[in-house]
Amino acid sequence: MPIQTNRIKSFFVILFFVLGLGAMPVNRLTGQDIPLKKAGGLPAKRSLTPEERAEEKQRALEFQNQMATKRMQSFGMLPADDDSEVGKTYQAAFNRFREAAVGLNHVKLNYHLAENPSSSFRDNVYQEWQEAIHQGFLAKANWLKVASETYESDPDKYTFIGESLVEMMLYDVELDRFDGWLEAAQAVVRVKKIETQEVLRAAGLIGYANSDFDFTEECLARTIALDNSQDTKPDFLAEIKIVREKWQRELEIRQRESQKNDNPRVEFLTTKGKIVLELYEDSAPETVKSFIYLVEKGFYDRKSFFRVEKHFCAQTGCEKGDGTGDAGYTIPSEVDHADRRDHFRGSIGMALGSDKKTGQVLAETGSSQFYFTFLPTPRMDGKHTVFGRVVEGQETMSFFRVMNLGEEAQRKEGKQPDLVFSAKVLRKRDTEYKPKIIAGKLPK
Repeated sequence: MPIQTNRIKSFFVILFFVLGLGAMPVNRLTGQDIPLKKAGGLPAKRSLTPEERAEEKQRALEFQNQMATKRMQSFGMLPADDDSEVGKTYQAAFNRFREAAVGLNHVKLNYHLAENPSSSFRDNVYQEWQEAIHQGFLAKANWLKVASETYESDPDKYTFIGESLVEMMLYDVELDRFDGWLEAAQAVVRVKKIETQEVLRAAGLIGYANSDFDFTEECLARTIALDNSQDTKPDFLAEIKIVREKWQRELEIRQRESQKNDNPRVEFLTTKGKIVLELYEDSAPETVKSFIYLVEKGFYDRKSFFRVEKHFCAQTGCEKGDGTGDAGYTIPSEVDHADRRDHFRGSIGMALGSDKKTGQVLAETGSSQFYFTFLPTPRMDGKHTVFGRVVEGQETMSFFRVMNLGEEAQRKEGKQPDLVFSAKVLRKRDTEYKPKIIAGKLPK
């Protein structure tokens, strides 16, 4: 689908879901839903009375609580008699992760418990939140690294650690939290002790997000090997080959840019934390000029992330908050530029309008709306101008509320999206940043 203009979770909450509720199933590797097989031959249930339904619900809740307790008792735990150096190193990493989660939740509670907080109090808490979430991600990344090394050193001895890694991996992949997972996913796949299609799909998606296409192909091949049907021949293999070639070209351009080190940068402060963008002024000069112009005018302050779709994108910059607003003017497309950029995880691209009758996307209708991609998205390459990427805070966007306020039904539900608090230019070149207008006029 083309990009068209049309409650804070702490690590404590994440751990609670992982420990207590388990992981949501991962049925995607290519962005396509994979149908589940029906369990045939089950007898039909008779109609239940309200009392019987209540009793059945209560029994189900009690069973879930029992399973949650069992998980909480074993999640990430070492064998009781393990006093090895490996065990001590692991326990220290796990404790740090747990403490970071509790600290993050503490900041959140302080804010919610405050009565009529002043603006200075909110600013201070926001700074504490930023630091806490940063430390939380560092602690989590360290735990993933140490946990995977510990598990791989003796899979039978450290079974609980392996199971915990898999459970958290499945949960995080559903939420587009791919950062810090590559080495841990590779360790799980190498061990082969917990090898299911679900696990391999999740690991493959982690490889795809992190541009490790060899690992993605390995996971996909093993997924196919586990499938008894003979007609499983995903087109995704061909897509990986294309994306791999584009990624090599992208790396070459990034190398040249790093030597110059003069790309403009913009900081967005959002309801879930800070995001820093690097802009491709050499590859999309007109788009970057317009973007910086709007940032400096304060246009993006208080704009909503009105569209957040799993495994796809987060979109903002709409004046109306429903996908139909813009900045009052449109700018030229730059998809034909010699150094045109493609879509990878963390790319930012220009949203476009479409013909009302045919639905066809119109090239030179870019304005203020733009999007962040969660995964490589080759189907959009050459259609939307990619004008930058996230260089800090990619993990922050995995906390954005999933919704699409471009759909009337969701607007009627009164869903509250995440917001951009403010945007500012961190650095820019010595040039005039003024849009080249195709239609419309500059805002006053």
